[in-house]
Amino acid sequence: MVRELNSLGIDNSQIKQAGSGDEALTMLAEQPFDLFILDIVMTGIDGIAVLKAVKQKQPAARIIMCSGSSSPELVKKSILLGTDAFIVKPYKAEDFVRAVCSNLPEAEEVCGPIECLHVKCHVCDRKMIEVNSLNTVSFFCPQNCMQIGPIVYALASQQNFDEDYARARQKK
Repeated sequence: MVRELNSLGIDNSQIKQAGSGDEALTMLAEQPFDLFILDIVMTGIDGIAVLKAVKQKQPAARIIMCSGSSSPELVKKSILLGTDAFIVKPYKAEDFVRAVCSNLPEAEEVCGPIECLHVKCHVCDRKMIEVNSLNTVSFFCPQNCMQIGPIVYALASQQNFDEDYARARQKK
């Protein structure tokens, strides 16, 4: 992950790593961060507990959750608690970079133009959260209204999602 962040021009001095959930909470108490990349499984306090603490202390912070599990229950729980992107390990470097670039406040200057899929919930009209798992992508509503996917990433196009959303809006 550090190598990928470095490839985006993010200097090591801007990256803080925690070896455990407890250490992450200590760092959270010491300074604010724009972006958190959390693993669900962490020594001591797990990533879900750290996610809750981050959202309580720094509600505007962006969070990318990583996990070796793509269980819909785990993904939904994480998203309902405020995760902004979810990547299933093992992941492709380009999926990680896209998640980081779509969640960095200064993304345009760091990443250049970003190709992200923007999918809205057909029920509540909110932006859905992208969940990448190797060659597939799913989208979960942050209000738990609906899920789209998994879809083979190469077959998922913004035009298809926009057309599908427009059809759903007409039905309302």
